[in-house]
Amino acid sequence: MTQGTPPTPAKPTQIELLTGHATHVAYRRKLAGRNNLLVKRLSKSEKQEGAQKLGILKNGVMVFDTEDDTAYLMDYCIHHVRTDGCNAVERELIARSNAPESDEFTCLMALQHTVYSIFIVEAVEPGLGVHVRDLRSQEVLFVMDLGFGSSAVPGIVIATRIISVAGINMTGGAAIPLGGIPEEAGHSPVWQALKKYLGFVAGDFDPAVLIRESLSAGKNSRIRFQDVGRNSNHEPIGRMTQSGKVGRNAPCSCGSGKKFKHCCQN
Repeated sequence: MTQGTPPTPAKPTQIELLTGHATHVAYRRKLAGRNNLLVKRLSKSEKQEGAQKLGILKNGVMVFDTEDDTAYLMDYCIHHVRTDGCNAVERELIARSNAPESDEFTCLMALQHTVYSIFIVEAVEPGLGVHVRDLRSQEVLFVMDLGFGSSAVPGIVIATRIISVAGINMTGGAAIPLGGIPEEAGHSPVWQALKKYLGFVAGDFDPAVLIRESLSAGKNSRIRFQDVGRNSNHEPIGRMTQSGKVGRNAPCSCGSGKKFKHCCQN
């Protein structure tokens, strides 16, 4: 083992995996509720700032090439767009500081301590999740994700946010599959951005360039995710147009309850 590399932990047993799955189901739903609330409380200017950084804002209008793009945008805005020094999670934590024992506060604390990084899949637990290695810190962990447990293969590289709650690691629902590491990585804009972020070994980083280049290259369309009782990680957002864009009259996928034309499109 190379000096400075964290030791590889023992893989969880099947019983531990199944027990963790039950916990995952409960907290996944609670986290989804917190995320939807945080999205609703984002201001228009915060959404526009995030959209501009991710290359989604074009001539003052948010343009979503696929339904998944809104998930990437809202995840980015919640965690990386700051107003008066605080992001959406931190503002909600301050507002709920008088109830530290509540499930809502526990979920918010988990969201505050998420880690966005680049991971390579080392092994798959079918139908449950994947064993991954963080390419920045070299830490190995098991991530509970029903979609990855059904569709991922060893060797695939993923850029995602990891949420840890009650001893369970799960994705933030806006993971970007980058494919396998090419033999001559570095020629494409995506891999140039990836190499840059691998240099940030400690602490969080702003993944805007990596997400922007990945969306531009169409990386977001490679994998669909599954969640509890649904066919994908995302709330149903209505019809897509033939061009693949979200219909103007479809419910906006940010969770606001408004039509797309009255929400994120503007």
